[in-house]
Amino acid sequence: MNNAQQLIPVPFYEDTVVLVGQDNEPFVAMKPIVTNMGLVWAAQYVKLMERFSSTVSEIETVADDGKMHSMTCMPLRKLPAWLYSISPNKVKPELRDKVIRYQEECDDALWAYWTQGIAQRPGSTAVTQRIALSRHRLALAKELHRTRDKALRGVIHQQLDEVSRAMGLPTPELDSLGRAAPAVPDILSTLWDALVQLDKLQVPYNHSRDPQLVAINLSQLATALQQHGSTLHITRALTDAMRSSDSPRFLRHATVNSRLTRKSIKCWVFERA
Repeated sequence: MNNAQQLIPVPFYEDTVVLVGQDNEPFVAMKPIVTNMGLVWAAQYVKLMERFSSTVSEIETVADDGKMHSMTCMPLRKLPAWLYSISPNKVKPELRDKVIRYQEECDDALWAYWTQGIAQRPGSTAVTQRIALSRHRLALAKELHRTRDKALRGVIHQQLDEVSRAMGLPTPELDSLGRAAPAVPDILSTLWDALVQLDKLQVPYNHSRDPQLVAINLSQLATALQQHGSTLHITRALTDAMRSSDSPRFLRHATVNSRLTRKSIKCWVFERA
């Protein structure tokens, strides 16, 4: 692997994890792993910066539209340390088996893919390799149906083309496998992404004293977003979406004893996954 900033989607069971090759070293895009496991990216980003800031990098990649995009990445060799910082006993019961699977197998699968081009179990034969390629091809096709990010779709389709050629099969057209998202992003995802940006800038907005909760005062949040260049506005459509938020899960409107102002303040309260 010699190409700097090479994006490599890697199927892992029913998910896709993204390797980023930079200067001949494999990095892992952290947001896909976090969301695959069912965890909340905003909360895990804070933990990454608190415990692993010396190893985390923001790697700039060029998308199909020619624009630069930043991805929060960790060296593959450091991934197990972060994975094992997650306690399976503290996540939702329905996520427990998946978290354990990632802890036990993910780094080995990614290393095998980085060094060998495909992850397979020892002792596999030509037949099992063919089956593995077939499963890989199917996983990539399913991921294209599910993925709406235009840049990532282009990268996944390149991988699908390589696997299809290796098997002597035709490559399906990109537009036959789902569609990219429209220009207007999902409003709720935009909110959580905006909070991640505030975290990066170390701008406080969470009034909760409980680390498992996020308490947001909309008026103060709107001011912080405006002061730091965000284009997100607090609209009726956004607040309607916030009420249905599942990750983080909306709990209630409540008056909170703020850890920021040390006064009582009305907030929207969410529970981290």
